[in-house]
Amino acid sequence: MNYYVDIHANLLPGLAGLGGGTLTGKEAEERLAVFQESNIKLAVAAPYYDPEQRTPETFVAQRDEKIAALEQCGVPVRIVGGAVLPFSYCMESPRQLKPFTIGSSGYFLIDLPDAPVTAELCEQLTRLRIVSGLCPIAADVDRYFASWSPEDWIALKQTGILLQMSVNGLLCQEHRKLAIYLLANQYAHLIATGSRAITETLSFAEAMRIVQRSLPAQYYRRVKNNAGMLLSDAEPSAFH
Repeated sequence: MNYYVDIHANLLPGLAGLGGGTLTGKEAEERLAVFQESNIKLAVAAPYYDPEQRTPETFVAQRDEKIAALEQCGVPVRIVGGAVLPFSYCMESPRQLKPFTIGSSGYFLIDLPDAPVTAELCEQLTRLRIVSGLCPIAADVDRYFASWSPEDWIALKQTGILLQMSVNGLLCQEHRKLAIYLLANQYAHLIATGSRAITETLSFAEAMRIVQRSLPAQYYRRVKNNAGMLLSDAEPSAFH
């Protein structure tokens, strides 16, 4: 069976994802059923962390409690914890990010500023990797497809961070060519359901089929396997 791993999912009722969408309990159950139908065997529940609303300890405790409640209902998908962190918080507290990492890995999801990529931003990301001892993954970079230039993508790759696009980047005809190019050339590394609106179907399997049709087999396997490598805590250099 062709199973998948989703490293950025909005799954937990009552905790908003990137973009502000919050699921009800029923919506969470329905979404998990769709995950099973899409052959997703493992999903990272990654709500958005707002430091003005919760302390790290409160956030992690609530997240883990909601994951445990779903597991007690016998959900067919394994769920591990994660979070999407504001860029400003990461820069202010680089040594306090470990509780937010994806599973037990050394990777965390970060919400980059909605602005052109500057030399200052690249320097900050490089410094963040060094000081935190962790590797950032820019979340849902397809949000910037219309605004980032080719030079922006090159600059981000040189910082050594990983880039995750949502299924939107592949489903949108306008941006599909760019999405495929970035995946084929290892500028982007991971595909996830991400902040897809609650009212929209997740379409993860459809997005992966687009990648399979569009890339040589070895490139497709690399993209598909990157999520498992990440959760196995592979070295960042393995993705570039």
